[in-house]
Amino acid sequence: MKDNMRLEEAWRLAIDREQEARDFYKELAGMVEDTALKNLFAFLVEQEEHHRRLLEDEFDKMFPEY
Repeated sequence: MKDNMRLEEAWRLAIDREQEARDFYKELAGMVEDTALKNLFAFLVEQEEHHRRLLEDEFDKMFPEY
């Protein structure tokens, strides 16, 4: 049981990090004027959001009790 808690915590941390990265790139996108950079940051926002959703979906499968 204790090993599961460590895995669950690590998984939650990974989900949180994806959200933090998404927020960071979104903030950067709002700070730059260059269209290419805005597009790059917007792409990275989408990627981080996709990663977060994947992790959450797998988390829900592995830990249905949460």
